[in-house]
Amino acid sequence: MKSKHVPRLIVLLGLVLMVAACRRQGDEGGPTPLPRLTPTPRSTALPALPTAIPIGQEGNPLQMIIHPPGDIVDARDAVADFEAAILEESGLVVQVELVERDAEALAALCDSSSGQVAVAWLNGLSYVAAQAQNCGQPALQVERGARQDARTGEAASIIAGEGGSVTTFASLRGKAFCRLSYDDLYSWLIPSLMMRANGVDPLALETVTDYETIPELVGAVAEGDCDAAGIPANALEEFADEIEDVAENVVVLDTSIEFPLAILVVPLQVPLGTRLSLNDSLEAIAENSSTAVRMRPLLGQNALFAVTTTDFITITDFIGSTGLDFSQLGN
Repeated sequence: MKSKHVPRLIVLLGLVLMVAACRRQGDEGGPTPLPRLTPTPRSTALPALPTAIPIGQEGNPLQMIIHPPGDIVDARDAVADFEAAILEESGLVVQVELVERDAEALAALCDSSSGQVAVAWLNGLSYVAAQAQNCGQPALQVERGARQDARTGEAASIIAGEGGSVTTFASLRGKAFCRLSYDDLYSWLIPSLMMRANGVDPLALETVTDYETIPELVGAVAEGDCDAAGIPANALEEFADEIEDVAENVVVLDTSIEFPLAILVVPLQVPLGTRLSLNDSLEAIAENSSTAVRMRPLLGQNALFAVTTTDFITITDFIGSTGLDFSQLGN
């Protein structure tokens, strides 16, 4: 009987050894863990990008920076009517901001590349600085006065005492100069450029004194308190009633070229279509007597007309003769 069971025992033992050999090393047994299901990634739609609001539309008004030539209170009272006139004429939403110095208007214009897009009305000197800094292009120019009195610019004159020691630019060195203020265009900024163009550094003046009014300035030169002073070129005629006979005791040393009264400069960030629409609307407002009054407290205009950079070559040539780097002006 034992002999019959030996083969079966051998076969059973072999099967056990085969099963043991098939187990992985280190397998301690136990239930086989079920595989975890990994969810299939699904694409998620990106949120829609906001559409940029065009310049000059509700929500993105075009700023217009103005240094009014007259009373700033009167100018503020006219802002709302002027903005409404532009909207009615062109459909453009324009937000007017008034400033007290052209340097502020220049700064806002040149910031258009990194902030709020702004057009600006600039005097001739600030216009040259805007060109030097590549901040924009001229679009419109202001004309004031009518018929024979119409003018687009104003010159500056340097006056000296009759029979005094100042007879040439060179003789200004070491002399007492007078003005209205350090940032006054016609009594200091343009005269100082005239000195530089004629080889005289304004720092070579002995003293620089400020006066309150042009008649006081002229009187100080006539009485010898100032050796020379800067005034608008037409000041002796404009203030003739106040100056009276005092004008006979002063002489004009030299007169500058005319500097534009106000130029609308538009940055490159303003699309061409918007620029053309703005220009057309402003010219139309200025030509219509019922709407021109809305603009006059802000610009003092009698008329507006289109201009390009070639209209101001005389100014840029004069500035070049001073040797100054106007790309630094206003920085």
